[in-house]
Amino acid sequence: MKQRLLYISLLLLALAVAACAPIEDDLFTTARITVAATDGTSITGVQAQVKLTNVNTHQVTTVADFNGTSVTVELLRGAYQIDVEGVAACVGNNGATRHRQFRCQSDYTEIVSAHANEVTLNIIFLD
Repeated sequence: MKQRLLYISLLLLALAVAACAPIEDDLFTTARITVAATDGTSITGVQAQVKLTNVNTHQVTTVADFNGTSVTVELLRGAYQIDVEGVAACVGNNGATRHRQFRCQSDYTEIVSAHANEVTLNIIFLD
């Protein structure tokens, strides 16, 4: 009888330990947002602010550390509204660099992949 009680106790202890294992869901992901010109303009650098608004929670994330024409940010997976405003250094056909104000917008972008998400937005020049 004591042996059965010992076996049952050990079995319950093993089940309790196994049930307490942490369950980790991948809630966050990395998004790389790139701005691109559709008119063939060559962009060498961007100084801008990206505002990402989660469509479901209305949480706003802002990032401004561009590397060339793209910025990387870690976000909660979901659907986002993306707004970008800033200045781009553009090289013309004659080789001269010109700074132009621009903006980009996306009303609905899914950033749901568990690993990396690539988003490309087309620039609208304001001048």
